[in-house]
Amino acid sequence: MIDQNKIPCVVGSTGLVGSHLISILSKIYPKVISITRVKKNYSSPSVKNVIIDFDDINNEDIFNKNNHLYIALGTTRKKAGSDQNFIKVDYDYCMDLANKALLSGVKRVSIISSVGSNPDSNLLYPRTKGLLEKELSKLPFEHISVMKPSLILGARKETRIAEKMAKFLFTLINPFLFGGLMKYKSIHARDIAKAMVYQIINGNDSFNQLEYKELMKCSKK
Repeated sequence: MIDQNKIPCVVGSTGLVGSHLISILSKIYPKVISITRVKKNYSSPSVKNVIIDFDDINNEDIFNKNNHLYIALGTTRKKAGSDQNFIKVDYDYCMDLANKALLSGVKRVSIISSVGSNPDSNLLYPRTKGLLEKELSKLPFEHISVMKPSLILGARKETRIAEKMAKFLFTLINPFLFGGLMKYKSIHARDIAKAMVYQIINGNDSFNQLEYKELMKCSKK
């Protein structure tokens, strides 16, 4: 059941999943907060844009106990420019936001991670995502749901050649990914956003991790 007194906060609202979150949430809540680094204009009057300094989150007044927090923040190693900058966005900013929310009384959080995340991996991306999940699981939120998709489908603003090739490849192999391999199926950003909204409203009071099968199940509810 949707509590109209809650105010969803979306971080990463300019991204692929984040834009779908804004679209969905603005249709079911009278007020939605889009947290960004730079100003963004929205056509919906229910969306309020709050600009913050992600490098100084502790000094920002952005949350209250009535908020639901959606974190769809993320970058790529190429776009970040270095391992250090990638870690800053995909780990530091996310943990800073979660800790700030916890101190502000936020009870329920949903965040995007990745299939194959592993804090002990030798590879930067799965290791960073795995460490993020590990540390988030220690925070005493009422509810945390971690989305663990494989390749995310949808129309991006920027062109990623390698990603376009991967999407074509996945259209060929998706039908053969079943059983233990089902978690590697590509999934549309809209379905991830729907699953995040369902989970934060209806999910169990615990730490939840959702891969492809669970994401698709929640997206259809």
